[in-house]
Formats: sequence, structure tokens, C-alpha cells
Amino acid sequence: MRLEGLEGKRAQVRALLARGLEALARTPVDPAPLRQALLDLEGPFLLVVVGEFNSGKSSLVNALLGEDLLPEGPTPTTDRIQLLEYGEEGREEGEGFLRLRKPHPLLRTLALVDTPGTNALLEHHEVLTRTFLPRADLILFVTSADRPLTRSEAEFLRLIRDWGKKVVLVVNKADLLSEEDREAVARYVAEGARAVLGEEVPLFLVSARRGKEGRDEGLLGLRDHVARVIALKALPLKLSAALGVLRRLLVEGERALEAEAEEVGQGLATCEALEDLLRRHVARVRRDFAGQVALVERVFREVEERGHRFLDETVRLGRLPDLLNAKAFRESFLKEVVQDAGARLERAVGEALRWLARREEELLLDALTLLKEARPLPKGEEPLLAPLEEALARFRPEEEAARLSGLAQEAVVRTLAGGVGGLGLGAALTLVLKGLVADLTGLLAGFFVAFLALSVLPRRKERAKRLLSQGLEEAYAAVRRALEEALEEGLARQEERFRGLYRDRCEALAERRHELKARKEALRRLREEAEALVA
Repeated sequence: MRLEGLEGKRAQVRALLARGLEALARTPVDPAPLRQALLDLEGPFLLVVVGEFNSGKSSLVNALLGEDLLPEGPTPTTDRIQLLEYGEEGREEGEGFLRLRKPHPLLRTLALVDTPGTNALLEHHEVLTRTFLPRADLILFVTSADRPLTRSEAEFLRLIRDWGKKVVLVVNKADLLSEEDREAVARYVAEGARAVLGEEVPLFLVSARRGKEGRDEGLLGLRDHVARVIALKALPLKLSAALGVLRRLLVEGERALEAEAEEVGQGLATCEALEDLLRRHVARVRRDFAGQVALVERVFREVEERGHRFLDETVRLGRLPDLLNAKAFRESFLKEVVQDAGARLERAVGEALRWLARREEELLLDALTLLKEARPLPKGEEPLLAPLEEALARFRPEEEAARLSGLAQEAVVRTLAGGVGGLGLGAALTLVLKGLVADLTGLLAGFFVAFLALSVLPRRKERAKRLLSQGLEEAYAAVRRALEEALEEGLARQEERFRGLYRDRCEALAERRHELKARKEALRRLREEAEALVA
């Protein structure tokens, strides 16, 4: 590619890195390597030499430079990363590394990093992997001919691959091998590297020791290769290295956002579990409330049964005087049929509504059990426990039952008593029953009864039974409607209060999931742009 095209690509890469920095700032990923990569676009070419202890890295660097700039030895000669730069001779402590300046001509075109053996550098591993590995424009990976490409070296190659770095493989100490062994080792290292990196990379068998004496063709080939790379590919490699950093951090960002999205998903799963609990609660309460209504219905059925027995006993010729005495008929009806029906209705309705109010307490307890049984709680679930426990502590079923009872009584009295103020359920029922006894009295009593034939009187009795049953059915229907209204009103309030304990948090989680999805998608698009530029 012509220089003009490369400069245009550098501008593209620079703009993409800047956008990457902005996107990564909204993730937990440290963007420092990308910020450094952006700065390094204008800096010198950085050649990083890595390998395990005793692979001869320092000897190789000295051989490449043709000068003993770095200490050598059979044991680790340094536990520090050393950065060699061009300049007046001197040394300076860096953050986790040692900066050496040498007026060497090769250092005019590149900066060179010599690292301690990766298997002897645990305390500086982070400095290497987070500082110099991301900054490298080219990796010189050194392995020893007497133990080529060990498992730990293969692992380190995977780390290099993840940063998208270009690699040159160097098998040092090749003078220890026979010609046949050289070929076998070269093949073994090449195949192993290809399996890890997914591509063929340049490979050189060298002897740093012989190279210092000017008698190693492998070292001469490596030196020429590095020189050609710097002369012809320095900028493309630098751009590729920067894009590799971007891609690596974007992948980290996507994973971090995915991990957070999973946590958010766990929270939303709890929200859905609470919603499901609420749905099942509502369905169960509606179903079971029918049993409470049946107890109320029993009051009316017992009045009806007593009323029918009373009419069977009273409406017959043998008791004709009782029928002719309207006052006595009414008093007997109230005593034998009505009895304490009003008070029993009050109790049955009150118990039904107290039962309904107590169901909310069960809902809160079930919700607490649901959260506590899912141990360990997903991150962020703990705050839901406090509102539930507070709601339980504040819960007063008697107050809710009284409020619902007021609603029910108002509806019943409005229907049964024509809205007469000050009446309760029992008084309203008594009023209805008194109206019914008046209707029955008018139907059955009168001077003409004495002239009725035996065939007429039974029809009057059946009509009276139907009148009584119809009146009671209408009264019961009014009470049932009032209870159903109270049920729906109570359930609506239970749903609203229960959802109020977690609605805000769950809505925030849903928003967060949407936001994470959008951020992850933005990172993915940036990564695809970076991959297209690398290609």
C-alpha cells in the first residue's frame, strides 16, 4: 500500500480507537492500553522479546544488536522488564520496568523490550501483559532448542494471540542440535505455534552464542527479517497492533457487559417469579373465596328452609286463625324464620372479608420464602427483602377488612334498603325479611281465606314459598355482588401494594438490560469495523 493510503488508514484507525475509548468508558474494562495504543500510533516501532527463563533472550538481544548491552547468565539475570530506547546512555526507573537509553543505531528505528522469563515473573506478569504486550508492534517469541515450545509457552502464545499481535518465532541454542534434530524441532515448533495462533508465522533457528561471533546464518536471517519489517511494514504492523488492542478490549467489554446482563437477567427472573407468584395468588384467592361466599349463602338457605317449613306448618286449614291474625303471623315468622339471620349474615360477611384481607399476609410470606430459598441470592436481590419485611411489619389485616366491609355494606344497603343511611348488613337483611313477611301476610291473610276451597289453599302456599325464595335469592344476589366487588377491590389493592415493593427496581433492571444490550451491540459493531480494517 502506498504511503498516502497508509496515512489515510492511520487516520481511520485513530478515529476508530477514539470511538473505542468512548465506548469502553461505559464498561468496567480498563481502557488504558487503548489510550496508550492511540499515543503509540505516532511513536517508535516497539519490538518485544518474550520467552521462558533460560531460553537465551538477553543473549539473543545482544547478538541482534551486536553489542553486550544486557547481562547474560544461566540463572535469571534480571527480574525487571527492560525497555531499550535510543538516546544518551543512562537508566531510569519506570513503573514496573527499567528504561535503558543507548546511542545504538538500530534503536533509532525501534524500541526494544527485553522481558524476564515468563515462568519466573509472576509478580511482574501484569506489567508485561497489560503494559508492554498490548503496546508491542511485533513479538519476538524465543524458545530453547533443548525444550522447545513448552506447555506454559503455548499458553503465553494464546495470550499474545488474544491481543492480535504478529509473532516471529525464534528457536535459540540451535547449535546444540544435529541437522536431523533441527528439522524435527523446527517442524514441532511450527506445528504447535500454528495450532495456537491459527496461522503460519516466520520461524528462525539461531544460535545467539555463535551469532556474536558472526558465524550463525539463522541470526543473520533474523536480523535481515527484522530490518525488512521495519523498513517495509512498520506502519501497517503498528496499525494492526493498535487494532488488535482495540479488538481485545472490545471483546473484554462485551464479556463484561454480558456478565452484567446475566446478573440483571437473574434479577429480572426474580421479578418474573414474583409476578408469577402474584398471578397464582390472585387465581387461588378467587377460587377459594367461593368457599367464603358459600358460608354467606348458607345463611340465606337456612332462612329459606325455615321459611318453607313455617309456611308448611302455618298455611293449612287447621291453623286458619293464625292466618287471619296478621300480627300474630308476622311475629311468628320473625321469631321462627328470621331469628338471628341478620347477625349471622354480619358475621359471615365479616369473616369472608377478614379471610380476604389475611391472604395478603400469606402473599408477603410466600414472597419472602421465594427470595430466601434461592440462596445465594443473585447480586442485587437482597434489597428486595427489606421492603417485604417492612410491609409485613406494617400489615394490619383488620384495617383492610374493615375498609372492605364498609364497601360491601354500602353496596348491599344501597341495593336492599334503598340507600337508607345508618344501616348495616344485618339490619338491611332484617328489613328485607320484614318486607317479605308483609308481602306474605298480604297474600295469605284476609277475610276471604275462610271461603277458600282445599284446592286453592295449597296453591296459595306454593306461591308464598316462591315469593319467599325469590326475595331471598334477590337479597343473596345483592350480597354476592357486593362480596365479588369487595374481592376485586381487595385483590386490586393487594396487587398494587405488592408490585409497589419491587416495581421500581424491576423497571430499572429492564431498562438496564436494554441499555446493556445497546452497549454490547455498539462494541460488536466497533469490533467488526476493526476486523475489517485489519483485513
